[in-house]
Amino acid sequence: MRTGVTLIDITRAADQLLAEGERPTVDGVRKVLGTGSPATVNNLLKEYYQALPTRLNLPAAIATAAAELYQKIRETAQGEVAEQQEILQRDLAADREKLAGDRNSFESDRSSLKQQIIALSSEKQGLQEQLSSSQAKGVGLEKALSEQTERAATAESRALSATEERERSATKHAAEVVHLREQAEGNERHLLARIEDQKTQNKRIISEREKESAAAQSRIAALETAVSEGSKALAATRGDLATVQRDLTRERELRTEVEAALSNSQDRLAKEQQAWTTERDRMKNELLLEQSAIKQLRQERDDAMREAARQEGKALALLGQLEEVRGELVAQRNSQDRVAKTP
Repeated sequence: MRTGVTLIDITRAADQLLAEGERPTVDGVRKVLGTGSPATVNNLLKEYYQALPTRLNLPAAIATAAAELYQKIRETAQGEVAEQQEILQRDLAADREKLAGDRNSFESDRSSLKQQIIALSSEKQGLQEQLSSSQAKGVGLEKALSEQTERAATAESRALSATEERERSATKHAAEVVHLREQAEGNERHLLARIEDQKTQNKRIISEREKESAAAQSRIAALETAVSEGSKALAATRGDLATVQRDLTRERELRTEVEAALSNSQDRLAKEQQAWTTERDRMKNELLLEQSAIKQLRQERDDAMREAARQEGKALALLGQLEEVRGELVAQRNSQDRVAKTP
């Protein structure tokens, strides 16, 4: 009962109901007052009915009728309490069934979210494996490019060495021609023949050197082509790596969204469970109050029955005493009659 509700308030509300031709009940008094728990109002209403005969200064018959009215009112109140208790039990069963259904739905949602997380983890592992493979492929391409670059540098060095060797040979042969010209003054024809042979040999050597240089240039061009293709493949691999990284970023964002949704769902379920728990505790408390009121009414009934039995015992004892007094009076009357008849 809220603070301030007293027996005076209950008396005022009950008198108002009686003046309006209505029977003062727990619900009626609470409706007039606008406050008060059923158990407390019932206890104060009981005190009101106990004090009602004294306040009205009623005769015994009317007081008995008032007591009977109080008994009927109490039985009606007990019926209303039982009905309210049954309603509370039905509501509690319905809430439990709803809670079980919501719990099953939550379990289903949680299982679905777990499966999605497992699928995302599997997809992430696949993307990571693709990323590792692409990185390994890129490392292999970079290694091949480095080897090709080294081979190109080696071929270029060899071509340069061949050109220098050709120039040294040409210089050497030219010096030999000058030397032979100086020594061939006495045998010019023979020297001219040797010079022609030497020229032919020089041409052949120069041709061979030019062929070697052309072959070196071809190898250099082939190596440059291979380097270009390797660069293109490396660029494609880097593009694939960027695509994989973007996919991995999207997967991380999706996983973050799924985890956020799961966290929100868990928070919402926790709040709903807290609300259900609070409502269940409130209903339990009201049920305990109603049970306490019923227990109080049963105690009052037992007390009344014991009091009635005690009064009945007293009445029987008084009847016994009355019979004894009557027997004594009869004995005295008989004794007086015998005395009167004696001569």
